[in-house]
Amino acid sequence: MELISIIVPVYNVEKYLARCIDSILKQSYSNLEIILIDDGSTDTSGTICDQYTMKDQRIRVVHKKNEGLGYARNSGIELANGKYITFIDSDDYIGEKHIEKMYNLIINTNTDTCLAGHTKVYATHEEKNTNTCSGKVFYGNVAEEILPRMCGADSSGKDYIEMSVCMVLLSNDIIQKNKLRFKSERELISEDLDFDFDYYPLSQGVCVSEIADYYYCDNEGSLTTKYRKNRFDSQVVLYDVILSKAKKLEIEKQCVSRLNTTLIAIARYSIKLEYKFASENGIHNARKNVKNICENVKLQQIMKEYNDKGLRKASKIVNLFIKKKWYFMIEITMKFKNRFSV
Repeated sequence: MELISIIVPVYNVEKYLARCIDSILKQSYSNLEIILIDDGSTDTSGTICDQYTMKDQRIRVVHKKNEGLGYARNSGIELANGKYITFIDSDDYIGEKHIEKMYNLIINTNTDTCLAGHTKVYATHEEKNTNTCSGKVFYGNVAEEILPRMCGADSSGKDYIEMSVCMVLLSNDIIQKNKLRFKSERELISEDLDFDFDYYPLSQGVCVSEIADYYYCDNEGSLTTKYRKNRFDSQVVLYDVILSKAKKLEIEKQCVSRLNTTLIAIARYSIKLEYKFASENGIHNARKNVKNICENVKLQQIMKEYNDKGLRKASKIVNLFIKKKWYFMIEITMKFKNRFSV
């Protein structure tokens, strides 16, 4: 049983932290190194981390100034001694055999990386999400199979792979030998996907597990649900970075349509959040920001040739309004739309 390093960035999650750490301590796979990175928490999260070091000698804690999720992960990588590394967000948790099942699949398939699914935990229900490639094993040039699917869904809306580095068992040898590190999420809105485009071209084999026992929690104030004024602009920056890397890997053709789908989806979601938080930020600011999104040159170029045949009716309607820049119709739709997904 190889040593496995679990890196947990921690920032102001006193409400959820014990649940996360307890789920790690209950793992059936026991040869673990648990690295808690307190990223300058201003609540009691740092104290909770220290208290857990008294409960289990496998736990190490690092207290550092706040620099964000990506750099917190990097601090953990610098300390990791395991054959494999995985990351767990401190407001999420994992099932008791999460690590064991991924490790065993790597050994049984003679690969260096294992991808798993996740279960989205809402206040009222849970949604199990397995990867569409679950049960498959990719050898050799895995980047061509894995990375396009991480860029977004295909025209069916189903063929994709979760690009999060959580719910993945990664080779520490690949990471350390190639000095792979995360960019800050303050620089790139998805530091995970950027990291993936550096990591997977170096992988010799990837197995995709059918498990979905990483519990991704829809907690209030998480990065994915809170308002960010520059969310769409940041997505455009990411689009250009990833497309550039795809060109170098000669997989641009496989990635571009999926990147387009994702950019349009983020445009809809960003608009949704503008109106959702209009009471706080002001309706005038919301309208101004929505106009800026709709008039983005890259977005409009993509929408001219975009085929949204496989999308839900609500998404198609919003796409049309964005393309035509019908701001009044967008606003009216969004007043009802925050009740459903677009």
